[in-house]
Amino acid sequence: MHDSVQLEEELSALSSIYGNELSFLDDSGRNISFQLSPTASLCISLPDGYPSKASPIVTLVAPSLRGETRSQTDQEISSVVKEFTGQSMLYGLVEKARELTEACENGLEENTEENSIPKEGVSVEPGSHVPLPEIIHGIPFTERRSTFQAHLAVVHSVKEVQRVLQELKRNRKIAEATHNIMAYRICGQGDSWVSDCDDDGESQAGSRLLHLLNIMDVRNVVVVISRWFGGVLLGPERFKHITNAARNILTENAAIIAHKAW
Repeated sequence: MHDSVQLEEELSALSSIYGNELSFLDDSGRNISFQLSPTASLCISLPDGYPSKASPIVTLVAPSLRGETRSQTDQEISSVVKEFTGQSMLYGLVEKARELTEACENGLEENTEENSIPKEGVSVEPGSHVPLPEIIHGIPFTERRSTFQAHLAVVHSVKEVQRVLQELKRNRKIAEATHNIMAYRICGQGDSWVSDCDDDGESQAGSRLLHLLNIMDVRNVVVVISRWFGGVLLGPERFKHITNAARNILTENAAIIAHKAW
């Protein structure tokens, strides 16, 4: 059976099974999101050649999972992708992610590990002297009275992410933005990754931004998209502008990222 036909049948079956828990992130039909729990979702990109020749790109968005728990969960999800390479795997992948996420969330205690980023304000302890990475600001653009601007920095630790966010908030205009959507992706030890995102009130925007970082396979970066709401509701179109702003600043500064990220 041709890949496109197989994918169409698989997505049709999943739509019947999951209903509103399944959503399409764009018009391509190849970027989808599954709601695993009230606080967790699984974003999946299906490249050309899936399922026979290419594996899906998977991003677990679960802000409550951090540190070693998060790393182990990501590894188990990756193992499912490897195990079923060349086959239709979305149902098994979603159910495994749901099982792992629910188990972790049910047994989760409050975590104060280093990987945590405060959602209400960003602070760095006095005397920590975390160097400020260079922050690159994209050109603002306006669509139907909402203005968007991307900000980018190369980072190598969560503390540097905190330092960048703190510096951005010192700018009054940025601090007063309706939303400052954030995602970062940092290469850890071995094959591990440290990543997280924040919607800042723009539901699902952070997870889509993090998914873009995974799709583009960028490393050691934090991206923030500021949006100033102009009074006109954009609906799903706002996600396109957020994604385009992020993609443009990443593409335009690819050489700088490649030079500094290693």
